[in-house]
Amino acid sequence: YAFSNQWGTNVSRRTLSEIQRYLPKDLGINYQIIFGHPRTFVNKFIRNDVYDLIVGLGDFYGEGEKIRIETIARNVYGRETIYPLAPIKLELSLPEVEMYEPSVFEIGENMGTYNCNLIAFETQLIINNKKLKSRHLFLHLPKRVNAAFLAKNIFKLIEANQMIE
Repeated sequence: YAFSNQWGTNVSRRTLSEIQRYLPKDLGINYQIIFGHPRTFVNKFIRNDVYDLIVGLGDFYGEGEKIRIETIARNVYGRETIYPLAPIKLELSLPEVEMYEPSVFEIGENMGTYNCNLIAFETQLIINNKKLKSRHLFLHLPKRVNAAFLAKNIFKLIEANQMIE
């Protein structure tokens, strides 16, 4: 999944379109764009389905030119708690990520407090509560880097670490 602005011009939306050029069509991959509130998306596509791998793409509004492999989601949305009785933070159930290009990727532990964090936290909470074997990868994309370059490197990450078969 990827977030989209109203014009479909943000980097995560464009990168998702580019990734589809690299991955075989017969894998049954469910590409989804998030147009509205992330909770609506979670309720429609995550809560009642089971996936081997969930990959989220979001625009990173900090400085930097690297793709951030996020490892932790926090129980906060804006200044509010997402779920009052849930853990303060959750580690994402990442797939094995042993092979990555350090000049392109970096490991992150701060997803912020807005839509990316909300969807990652809710998705991981569902995985944990249902004791699913789903793997959950969230990538923050630098907003000033070419989408085709990002897609090619994300595909290389997925392929090198055998995340899909």
